[in-house]
Amino acid sequence: MISSPNNKSSGRVILLEDVSVRFDGVAALSDMTFEIEAGEQLAVIGTSGAGKSTLFRVLTRSVALGSGRVTIGGQDLYSLSRRRLNGLRRRIGTIYQAYNLVPQLSAGVNASLGEVGGMGSLRTLRAFLTGPDAGLSERVRAALEEIGLADKAGVRTADLSGGQQQRVAVARLLVQRPDLILADEPFAAVDPVTTERVLETLLHLNSEGATLVLNLHDVEIARRFPRVVALREGRVVFDGPSERLTEDELASIYAGDPSREESARNPDPPFARHGNEGAIRLTEGRDGVSSH
Repeated sequence: MISSPNNKSSGRVILLEDVSVRFDGVAALSDMTFEIEAGEQLAVIGTSGAGKSTLFRVLTRSVALGSGRVTIGGQDLYSLSRRRLNGLRRRIGTIYQAYNLVPQLSAGVNASLGEVGGMGSLRTLRAFLTGPDAGLSERVRAALEEIGLADKAGVRTADLSGGQQQRVAVARLLVQRPDLILADEPFAAVDPVTTERVLETLLHLNSEGATLVLNLHDVEIARRFPRVVALREGRVVFDGPSERLTEDELASIYAGDPSREESARNPDPPFARHGNEGAIRLTEGRDGVSSH
């Protein structure tokens, strides 16, 4: 199991109280209430359409609430002014399944964009046109080296594989050093060896104080986290230590999910991790209603 960090950040507790979100009359989240402690490591699981990606959008105020309240560090997220919201967002690092990279720019420049929130407009423009300055360049070099892409700094992101692009997104986090990391399926496009490297990097950021929240389809990875929250149809159906995530609990969480049933019929699918016989690996997907 992943160990808890020694150095936790303070004042960054996240609290959701009776949060509901609807898209075109369809419930994405329903009366969701739970708390995330500062410096915590949390895995969120559930089928596609369970509400995982919508939860992330709530935590960045990228979707309107139907009801409820979200506070981060004691601040009501949905009552913040635009200026204060932008300041808070600069302390949140995200990895999405679409990577959110600029394909025409090099891996190095994309990684340097983790610093954009703290730059002035002139320095930001200079980074886009001529690349990062000496100090930022050194941080980018170290970040790309840590995730194994030191030789790709000058390569256009569009020319990298999906797994390499995922690692560039992680390098961007290393440059940003956020207080909160929201990673939506960060291992979906990478092989098992790279998965361990990316996970190690995320845990390194966590050990330095970042709160780490991951949306995962791979239950075996989720079980390595101290705490797991499971969503089903927009509701929290499990919240507790990973050792309590029994097969009976999983059967309830994933009841009726065809991907899990296929996994049960084929316990050793292509790309399955060695040493995890019978591991549950669900297919990649997004919340069905969260794409609106």
